[in-house]
Amino acid sequence: MGDRFAGWLYTRLEAMRKKPERILYNSAVRENLQTLEPAGDIAKRQKEYVVKKLSVCSLIMVCGVVLAVVLWIKDGMETRIVDNRIGRNAYGDGKKSVSLVADDGEDRIHIPVTLSEKCYAQEELIQMADEAMGRIEELILGANESFDRIAYDMHLVNSVEGYPFTVEWHTDDAYMDYTGKLVRDMLDEPVLMELTAVLSCGSFEMERDLAVRIYSKAVQPGKEERLAREVSESEETSREQQDMTLPSESGSREIHWSYKRSYRGLLFLAATPVLAIVVYYGRDRDLYQQVVDREEQMRVDYPEIVSSLALLLGAGMTVPNAWNKIARDYRRRREEGGGRRYAYEEMLLTIYEMESGVVQARAYERFGRRCRIPSYNKLSTMLSQNIRKGAANLPVLLKEEAADAFEERKHTARKLGEKAGTKLLVPMMMLLGITMVIIMVPAFKTYF
Repeated sequence: MGDRFAGWLYTRLEAMRKKPERILYNSAVRENLQTLEPAGDIAKRQKEYVVKKLSVCSLIMVCGVVLAVVLWIKDGMETRIVDNRIGRNAYGDGKKSVSLVADDGEDRIHIPVTLSEKCYAQEELIQMADEAMGRIEELILGANESFDRIAYDMHLVNSVEGYPFTVEWHTDDAYMDYTGKLVRDMLDEPVLMELTAVLSCGSFEMERDLAVRIYSKAVQPGKEERLAREVSESEETSREQQDMTLPSESGSREIHWSYKRSYRGLLFLAATPVLAIVVYYGRDRDLYQQVVDREEQMRVDYPEIVSSLALLLGAGMTVPNAWNKIARDYRRRREEGGGRRYAYEEMLLTIYEMESGVVQARAYERFGRRCRIPSYNKLSTMLSQNIRKGAANLPVLLKEEAADAFEERKHTARKLGEKAGTKLLVPMMMLLGITMVIIMVPAFKTYF
């Protein structure tokens, strides 16, 4: 199905008045394909290659769009709130945080809500609560000397070590927030503020009040703050219920609640064409890497080929016979399960050309051009000149070329080794850093 669609898409692109040359007839792709496989219809192979890429990219696009639509529908269904009721976690499962959207027909207000877990009665905690309250009074003073003079921020703790209570604080936000931080720097005169600590564990609660002097707040809260306060009060009063009921109206306006929508579907939809483009051009990069690997493999095989030719010519063989023996021995090894070697494949193709009527000198020259490596061009030139002009010292030249090629291969191996050592430098430095941390951390802990 994907290949048929890709073929239809290729036909449509090819039928366009202004054809996308870079997609259909990329010259670099054509050259790389011909380098990897010189024989056969290159135009047909390039078309098959492009159709295959279009098939993969089309599959990615379809999957991405379907997933985006499914996520969009799923996210839309998850935003519904029935009867203005949202469920809380069971006792022991921890708090639940949700993002709500209040729609009163005029504005859409985003309200983040954290629902505590469902609590149950714990009557045996009364005695422990009295002890915990004494400890709390010591902890919340912070830098202050007593409750009669609060000049520094208080430390309103949320829990007490050794006691299974959650502590909530009720303060006047105009002068002190829920953490105990003083909101106003200067006061004209001290005012009395009621500070209430609520110890809770399940359905058990115990309160303790303290006094601080305050002034009334000058700026009245806006719609968002009022609504957030109503939601907070509703959450607090419904702790012993499985669901929390949200306010159905604010002032004189009716409110419609929903969860804040997630835009994962749109993100997938936007990322899908980007991924398809990356995959499309990534295939071309992989093709180019195959060409690079081919050249590296051919450079490695060059000294052996030249050395074998020199040995066989020195034993009395002619150039065509030596060439045929090296190529056919490789073909036998390949048929027995050996790997593919591009240089020997080019030698086999040269034999097929000579069997089809191409003159030897011409066939050797074409061999050098197909290899696209200077050393192979040099070898093909030596062989073609031997055919045309004759060269009695060809075995000697080949031996010298083989010696130079082996030296070049050793030099290349040395450079690759140095390059690999450089790549290992970064992980070695990371391991050194980890080792230093492992050694130093226990030492610092022991010292301090």
